[in-house]
Amino acid sequence: MERNFVNSIDIDKKEVLRYLEYNGQHIDEKLDYIIDECIKITKEKINPRYTLGVYSILKEKIDNSYQIKFKDSNISIKSKDLCKLLDSCRQCIVLSTTLGIDIEKQIKINSYSNLTKSIIIDACATTAIEEFCDILQRNIEEKLRKEGKYITNRYSPGYGDLPIHINEDIINLLNTSKKIGLTITKDKIMIPRKSVIAIIGITENKKTYKQKSCLECSNYNTCKYKKEGDNYGCKRIHKK
Repeated sequence: MERNFVNSIDIDKKEVLRYLEYNGQHIDEKLDYIIDECIKITKEKINPRYTLGVYSILKEKIDNSYQIKFKDSNISIKSKDLCKLLDSCRQCIVLSTTLGIDIEKQIKINSYSNLTKSIIIDACATTAIEEFCDILQRNIEEKLRKEGKYITNRYSPGYGDLPIHINEDIINLLNTSKKIGLTITKDKIMIPRKSVIAIIGITENKKTYKQKSCLECSNYNTCKYKKEGDNYGCKRIHKK
């Protein structure tokens, strides 16, 4: 049923180039054509799917550590950054998304036959999964505003001090294996790789929502995908 999201996903060439670490180099006509071709292939191979849950939360400070607990679950997360994000929230949305396995297969096939295409399709898929998350976030925001509620920006395991191993707990909580085909290996790698897990706070405080900004990220000084100023650039997990 989520296949209809494909037509809504805009794979922005500028974003693809940024993930390819483009820094103003000349792009000849041949490479430009290949990028367009890879964008088309990506849109044909992705199968966007998602699942989410809404959870009441408890916030605690224990021995200078900040902890978030999800009610009616066994999830407890120590993260000062997440506590700051959810400061005015009593509930949060736990969102899980994926582009499916076919795009992973396409990237792998091209890695044997055409490495350039494989790298470009990988960048296209990264752009696509983040755009998919943006679409879902806008839809959630629009629905909640009708109820007089607002949302925070989304925050993923691996950002700041939010540990990446929390992905496994969330995958189990949302039963993503059954619902959208998203699993995780013993090495904490999500399969399919082009998947995103995120936490979004729900609040009645309008001031909580901020424009996404690289300046707000604790990895700003070291991230090679950042944008200058008030734009949000990396859209990637900074793995610990």
